[in-house]
Amino acid sequence: MVFPIAFESNDEKRPVLRFKDKGGVEHPYVIADSPLAKRLSGLTQIMDDLKHAHELMAMIKNIENSEVAYSLWMSAIVTYGKCFATAKGRKSKIEEDHVRRVGGDAIAFHNSLLSMRNEYFAHAGVNEYEKASTVIILRPESLGKRVEAVNHFNVKHSKPSEEFCIYFCHLCRKLYDVVESIGEDVHQRVLEEYQAMNVDELYEKTEA
Repeated sequence: MVFPIAFESNDEKRPVLRFKDKGGVEHPYVIADSPLAKRLSGLTQIMDDLKHAHELMAMIKNIENSEVAYSLWMSAIVTYGKCFATAKGRKSKIEEDHVRRVGGDAIAFHNSLLSMRNEYFAHAGVNEYEKASTVIILRPESLGKRVEAVNHFNVKHSKPSEEFCIYFCHLCRKLYDVVESIGEDVHQRVLEEYQAMNVDELYEKTEA
């Protein structure tokens, strides 16, 4: 049974989490803290990130402002990269093996995305997406040779190609399906884990 999640404000105007069934009856709940439950929470965060990255990239094609397009592109790539990063808060991450399940040239594209994140968006590395040069301006030889000035130019890609956007969105959707499939198994195991516990002790730990 799936219970809709609702946030309500209490007297202090703080959001309070509520779970009500279809009949409107509110149910108490326990925040699951077993290793298996934390793994499930991490998987749901990954699914949310993949969905968010997909939505950000899908918006770019309709954006004409280059700065807005760049910001969406950067956010999509950084969010995608989170799914593969090890962090203390999350107990789950996806690996290259999960990308391989997508098939085709998914691994090569995936590696290019992580490189883009590391060398372009997150750090100032050597990359093919931006170039900065200092230029020495010389006087025309007919007027006498001389150094006239120093100038500079910066060039960067502000918007990915349509083909890039399409394949990125495809990869996010396929990886979402992979993680969702893993999550379904973990979800069932968490349910069985807590059903096997002392129910009276669970009620003593309820949040509502």
